Amino acid sequence: IKIGNLVVGGQPGENPVVLVGTIFYHGHKVLTSNGFDKEKARKLIETQKERSEETGLPRITNVYGNTPEELISRLDFVIDIDDAPVMIDSPNYRTRLEAVRHAKQIGVLDKVIYNSINITLNREEKEELKKLGLKNALLLAHSINERGVEDKIRCLERDGALSKGLLENAREIGVENIIIDTATTPLRQGAGFSISSILAIKARFGYPVGCGIHNAVSAWDWVKNRDSRKFVDLASSVIPVVFGADFVLYGPIENAKYVFDVVAFAEMLVEENVEQFIDNVNRLNL
Repeated sequence: IKIGNLVVGGQPGENPVVLVGTIFYHGHKVLTSNGFDKEKARKLIETQKERSEETGLPRITNVYGNTPEELISRLDFVIDIDDAPVMIDSPNYRTRLEAVRHAKQIGVLDKVIYNSINITLNREEKEELKKLGLKNALLLAHSINERGVEDKIRCLERDGALSKGLLENAREIGVENIIIDTATTPLRQGAGFSISSILAIKARFGYPVGCGIHNAVSAWDWVKNRDSRKFVDLASSVIPVVFGADFVLYGPIENAKYVFDVVAFAEMLVEENVEQFIDNVNRLNL
């Protein structure tokens, strides 16, 4: 699929993995008592852009905000600096709706990705998104009683929390470009299923699939105060790539200066193996 100037999806190795960094998250050091440090935030966005251009891995900035005022001002700031697509992220659906409404008013709705359509979707949110003409959305494949890959698929097709599955709801809203997040949970609570479900969901529905496996590291108390924590966090972003992910939410945008190189290495390995596989298939007339 194409969102703004970005192409995401396809067979493994066909298009480069897209990396998604989050800015203005809770506790982010760029935040101040009356807003945010524009110079520090600008530098982070520009660093992500530079690493993206150097490695050839596309980028998306996930913009977080708790209130409409916060999210809209932060969205405007990021859009003025970078022409790549942006995700609008908030725990409050009304805040997300206001950001979508603003994006439509300023003519950038085609590059905005709604984060996310999930099992908390209600009638008001659905109807407003439909009226606003939302075109791009991330679907969060997480259900209340999730136990494995089958539950993630069931959430997309039909979940007990909703009368319809997330995919049908998204189509009824009018979403044209769907990407699916396999919803990472903590270790020993199903984190592995967010990885194994990448290929299963991609094969079943055909949509671009990815996840934010770094969340499992963030929730891992054992590594929290160890010197190795940053390295574990960076290394985690390689795992979805090897399993065929189309995008990776790598967490705090300040990690861009490292994670793009790490994922670029994994991406080249995948591409090389796919090329060899195709050559063998052609050679053997399979």
